[in-house]
Amino acid sequence: MRVSKFVAVLSVLLFVFASFSFAAANPAQAKQYMDYGVKYIQAKQFDNAIKYLNQSIKLGATADAYYYLGVAYYYKGNKASALRNFQYAMKLNPSHTQAKAMVSKLGGTSSGAGAAGGPAQQYLITGHKYLKAKQYDMAIKYYQASANAQPTYQAYQFMGTAYYYKGDMANARTAYEKSLQLNPNNPGVRSVLDKIGGGAAGGEQRISEQLGVHPLLLALLFAGLLAVAFLF
Repeated sequence: MRVSKFVAVLSVLLFVFASFSFAAANPAQAKQYMDYGVKYIQAKQFDNAIKYLNQSIKLGATADAYYYLGVAYYYKGNKASALRNFQYAMKLNPSHTQAKAMVSKLGGTSSGAGAAGGPAQQYLITGHKYLKAKQYDMAIKYYQASANAQPTYQAYQFMGTAYYYKGDMANARTAYEKSLQLNPNNPGVRSVLDKIGGGAAGGEQRISEQLGVHPLLLALLFAGLLAVAFLF
């Protein structure tokens, strides 16, 4: 009797896990959202296009999805966000000729660090000098100027570092989070965020991210374990 109950609970948990796994990574559905996004671009409904293309990227990031998201931002007039997404497209596919052409047109580079000698890069270098001299307020000023000229993960990362050494953890966390939005694959920034993050909710979120499990699924798994404990 207990064995059958255990099997039933385990089956439910496996079904939930499979459902969330499918929802988390669904290339076919991602393609469908991207196609809708392209149609909205053609209809000049750029806000709707951005919404659908962002959903496509969540389900399965592709160079084309980032490229079209850049196009939507470009025609909406947001050149900084357009450039950033064209650069993301090139990171996933360095041979993406359309994204490369738009990056060149907007004066950026495929690495996202800004054009050599451009204002964003110059502000970044000056910020480094002040950071090294422990003049954190001046460093923050120049990193912010660099981000204003062209949002890059480097500008926000070093801005977070300046805030961190200044002792302003709230603004440090905000800057680091912006850096991660631009470059999610940055273990150094994630490590610092884990260090300065606080609260039980933040801890649960980090656990779910480390396990690669959706927070709701994690809660259901814990609930299932409790149910098994009561059965036995």
